[in-house]
Amino acid sequence: MIDPKKLAKIEKNLGGLKFAVILLTFFALFMIVGTFLESYYGTDFANRTIYKTWPFMLLQFGMFISITFAAFVRLPPKKRLYGFYTIHMGLIIIGCGSFMTYYAGVDGSLLLPPSSPSREVILSDDILKMRFADDGRVVTFKLPYTGFETTVEKEYQDISLARFYPFAEKEFLWKTSKSSIAASEAIHSSSYSISNPMVSQDFTLSLHPESIDFESNVNLGPLTIHYLPSSLGVCFGENNASKLILWDREAATCYTPESKSIEVRTTDSQRRVLSIKKEGKLFTFLPDMSPWPMDKELKVIRGAGLRIFSKALFEEKPNLFLFGESTAYFDKDSQQWTYEKFSRPEALDLPWMGFEIVLTEHQKQKVPTYEPRSVLPIQKNNEIIRGGMKALELIVQGQSYWVTNDRPIQLLIDAKKVIFSLEKESITLPFEFVLTRFKMQKDPGTQRPASYESFVRLFDGQENKEHHVFMNNPLKFQGFTFYQASYSQDREGNYSSTLSVNVDPGRPFKYAGSLMLVLGSMWHYALNFRKRKKVKITPLIATDDDNHDDQKGEG
Repeated sequence: MIDPKKLAKIEKNLGGLKFAVILLTFFALFMIVGTFLESYYGTDFANRTIYKTWPFMLLQFGMFISITFAAFVRLPPKKRLYGFYTIHMGLIIIGCGSFMTYYAGVDGSLLLPPSSPSREVILSDDILKMRFADDGRVVTFKLPYTGFETTVEKEYQDISLARFYPFAEKEFLWKTSKSSIAASEAIHSSSYSISNPMVSQDFTLSLHPESIDFESNVNLGPLTIHYLPSSLGVCFGENNASKLILWDREAATCYTPESKSIEVRTTDSQRRVLSIKKEGKLFTFLPDMSPWPMDKELKVIRGAGLRIFSKALFEEKPNLFLFGESTAYFDKDSQQWTYEKFSRPEALDLPWMGFEIVLTEHQKQKVPTYEPRSVLPIQKNNEIIRGGMKALELIVQGQSYWVTNDRPIQLLIDAKKVIFSLEKESITLPFEFVLTRFKMQKDPGTQRPASYESFVRLFDGQENKEHHVFMNNPLKFQGFTFYQASYSQDREGNYSSTLSVNVDPGRPFKYAGSLMLVLGSMWHYALNFRKRKKVKITPLIATDDDNHDDQKGEG
């Protein structure tokens, strides 16, 4: 049994000034650090490292205990402390309301694209979704709410969740292929730099089947760049009359119809056609329509290792063909196709607007990839300029894969397709919004927004209602409060609006507690003011009358 004296001492310490000062000191330090982190690293980072961590929650609980015992140890009630009791009761009620909001409240955002119904509220917690295409299963894992790299250590069948980066950036790497692919020049990858006196652009192209981040074609303004197997390069440089190239993918060779004496015929509809035999099979091509061969019934044979290219299709507009360590293009001035090999680090001149191109890296089998790396976020003008990506490492049957919030990945696991996506936890509203109009006013003479507002239509299953949401004019409906938060604009100039969504079940308690704080402060001041008026103030220099009164008082 606990000694009553020790219990009383514990109660006195918990409700004492010393304990309260210690808690307030730590609270002030947390708030100072949190304010700095929020201004430099962003609100999300501050929430993950300060405001929504267990130490900060425990500190607030300690303040709640201190306030409660500060009032408890001063019982039974005394008239001169009525204001004090009211203030502390208000603080206790505010604490209870805050806990209700934290436990059962909603704080998220609702994206409203133009003229599209929306009802999904995005919350702050990160989740991994695994969608199994064969049976429609969806498995969800909630990820740690942390500001730094952490290990998840969760498993589902042959899938393990490993490292999680809440703030990450892409890092370019050349990686060894995960699967055993036969050595072939048709899986090579290359990095280039193209520039003129006004602009410069670096890019990477790949034919490797494991290259998810890089493709074999890219558009740079009016210039289209094609990345093809290196065995095709020499044939593109030939200025043959038909301007046709045949590519044997299996043999990794190319040739022109002229070099093999293959006849190119013209049909009644003025379409060219040619046929070739390979291993006893007849393949027919319509080169001006398709690169694929056809059988006797003119059905496309996609599994065949033969292709045909018509260079005439690429002569009107700027087209650059890259073959790893060589390039080809059509020069309109000379009306000829040009084929050149790169000699690093020298640049090759191109016939468009003074451009030149340099081969910076060429790999025959390695895979170019972007792999996430954990970083501290950086915020500028209320926008995250570094570390805006989240990434999770998956270990699937011994192989490592990364899924990010901006790119889902699809894997075949035991011949079954599984889609992994990194998303935010969300809730679905029992009603839906449609953004009918977005209005924005800008500061005179600038492009800086001065104010913006949303006109929305709300449908709750029975009727449509028009609402106007703008600063200091939120929309309240079925316990939800919607505030105008931000906006975005797509390439076509269409505006989307973002509303912050809030459900605060503890709000009435926090309002009541705040009112008690005000009334208690007034009450406490009034009681102490009356007490001070009753106390006689002794002058610094005593008079005879004062001494006489003191003597009477003493008597």
